[in-house]
Amino acid sequence: MTKERLIEKKIYLERRKAQKRNKRESAAKGVFPRMNIFVFTSLIIFLKKKGFISKEYINKSIIVPRHFSFEDNSDDSITFFKIMLSSYLLSDDSILIDFSDCEYIDIPNAMFLDIIIKELNFIKYSYNLKFYNCVKKVIRYKESKYTKTNKCLYVFKLIKEVKEANKGEGFLYLGLKKGWAKRTSYKENNKGAICKEVRGFINSSLRESNAVLNVTGENIIDKLLSEIFNNAEDHSIHNEWYVNGVSYKEIVNGEPIIELNLGILNLGFSISEGFFQTKEKNKEMIEDTEKWYVKHHELMKKNNNICFAKEDLYTLYCLQEGISRLKYEDESRGRGTMNFLRAFITLGAFGKKNPQYKPHLNIISGRTIINCDNERGPYKKDKSFFLSLNQENDISILPDQKYLKHIYQYFPGTFLEVKIYLNKTYFKEVLPQ
Repeated sequence: MTKERLIEKKIYLERRKAQKRNKRESAAKGVFPRMNIFVFTSLIIFLKKKGFISKEYINKSIIVPRHFSFEDNSDDSITFFKIMLSSYLLSDDSILIDFSDCEYIDIPNAMFLDIIIKELNFIKYSYNLKFYNCVKKVIRYKESKYTKTNKCLYVFKLIKEVKEANKGEGFLYLGLKKGWAKRTSYKENNKGAICKEVRGFINSSLRESNAVLNVTGENIIDKLLSEIFNNAEDHSIHNEWYVNGVSYKEIVNGEPIIELNLGILNLGFSISEGFFQTKEKNKEMIEDTEKWYVKHHELMKKNNNICFAKEDLYTLYCLQEGISRLKYEDESRGRGTMNFLRAFITLGAFGKKNPQYKPHLNIISGRTIINCDNERGPYKKDKSFFLSLNQENDISILPDQKYLKHIYQYFPGTFLEVKIYLNKTYFKEVLPQ
C-alpha cells in the first residue's frame, strides 16, 4: 500500500472514531418547539399568520373526523389541520393521526394533508441540518375500519396495503404537482408541463374505461387547465399553487367505470376578497354585481332569513361569465372558471342517467362553499353563461342553500374539486370521436 493510501486510511479511521465519540444526541425538551421557527417554510409561516398554529390545539392523538370533507364537514376538517400543525410544531412528541372512525375522505382533504405532511417532514429535515442536537419525532397513522378510506390512504402512501380489494379494481395517481406564480423565466414557468401531466392523467383514466381523448379533446383540456391555473396564480399571494388527482376503477356488470377526482389549490386571499381588492379599478363591473346583491339582500329581508353572507353571494357572482377582478387589465378575462365548469359538468353527464354516479364540482374559498352538479349547473341567457344555483336558472333569485353554504372556520385560499364518473359508452355520446 502506498504512503498516500496509508495516510488516507489513517484519516478515515480517526474520523470514524470521532463520529462514534461525538454521536449526535436528541434535542433537549422544549428546544424544537422554540427553535423550529428558524426553518419554517413560507407555507407554514403563511398558515401561522392565519391562525392555524396555536398552543390551544396541541394533542398527542389526532382523531380524523368521521366525514373528512371540506364539502360536508368543513369546520371540523379545518380544525383537524390546526390540531395537526400545532401538535407537531409546538411540542416535542411524535403524533398519531387516527383514521379509525373515518368513513370517507374527499380528495381536497387528502391533498391538503399530503401537502402539510411534506412541509412538516421538510421542516424536520431542515432543523436537523441546521442544529446539532437532532429531533427524531415522527408522524404515525392508524388505518380506518372502512375499506374506501384505506384505499385513499394507500394511494397517498400513508398505509402499506389495503385489505378486501376487489379483483380488477385499481387506481391511477397523478401525484402532487406544484406551480409557482409570478415567475418570468421560461425555465421557471412550469405551468405548461403541469398541464401536459394533468391531461395525460385524464387520458390515462379514460383509457381505463376503454375510451381516449382525440387531438381536439386534448387541446380543449389543455386550454381549460391553463385558464384555471391562471386563476390559481392570480389569487395566490403565497406564490405557489398545487394540483393533484386520483382515479378509481370499478367493475360494474363487467364494464369499467372510472371515478376521476381532481383538486386544484391556491393559498392566499379568497375569491370575494380578491374581487373587493380591485373594486376601485372595476367600477362598472362592481355596479353590475351590486345590483344583484341589493336584489338578493331585499329577498332575504323579505323572507326574514339572512341565510347568506355578503362574501358568499359575491363568491357566486365572481363565477359568472365576464366577471373578473382583473377585468380592468384585460377585457377578455372572466371566462376561465365558467368554461371549466361547463366542460367538467358535460364530461360528468354520465350521472344524469345513473344517479348513483352523480358528478360534482366544489369550490371552497374563504368562508364559502359552492356546489355544482347536473341539477345546478351553468345555463345560457342573452349570449352569456350564468350559474345561479337555483332551480329557476335565474341569477336575480336567491340560490339554493344546499348549493351555496357559509362556513365558520376560514380557509385561507381557494380549493377547486372535481369528481366525475367516466364510462366508454356515455363518453362517446357526449364527446363524439
